[in-house]
Amino acid sequence: MNAKKFLETYARAWESRDPDLAASLFTDQALYHEDPFDEPIVGRQGIRTYWQGATAQQKDIDVLMREPHLVGNTVIAEWGARYAHVPSGERRELRGILLAEFEGEQVASFREYWHRRLI
Repeated sequence: MNAKKFLETYARAWESRDPDLAASLFTDQALYHEDPFDEPIVGRQGIRTYWQGATAQQKDIDVLMREPHLVGNTVIAEWGARYAHVPSGERRELRGILLAEFEGEQVASFREYWHRRLI
């Protein structure tokens, strides 16, 4: 596992709206918790579908990943993003924390907690 490479690839996948690149970071049966109150998205294909839908509503995306912290096989990182929301035309900013638990070189469990504001 290379934490910096993971974060760089994650950011590149988001900025380029590339669901295949994003999905390649995860194991076949990975769990992706986008909302702590919802059931997780399950599996690489489910993650790909989620990313395809989420990024389709965004353009002019800028992602910033802060320095990662490692706890065992888990990467913890603060991140930020700015983008234009396609349906509304609003500029939005997100800031959050992600926790990515690795099995080998891929993520088996992913959780993110974030907030959004208009800019």
